[in-house]
Amino acid sequence: MGRNHPVCQSGSDGAAPGSSVEIFSAYPDLLTPAHISELTGFTVEYVRKLCREHKIPAVQVGGRQWFVPKPRFVEYVMGGGA
Repeated sequence: MGRNHPVCQSGSDGAAPGSSVEIFSAYPDLLTPAHISELTGFTVEYVRKLCREHKIPAVQVGGRQWFVPKPRFVEYVMGGGA
């Protein structure tokens, strides 16, 4: 992803580019692939693939559901990688 991705752009409040406070505030502390799909425009299946390949820092619960800690996803979006 990187700083030019829409998730990383500043909001209408004039926050500095890369500020994630406004964008992520409506989301829970543990993001699901559906949340990440909404944020990125990626399909849910592609997000799951990124989770399986450890490209997004995720944990799998019950052998089925993926969860991504919000701070780790913000780090990923900002270019910190997994």
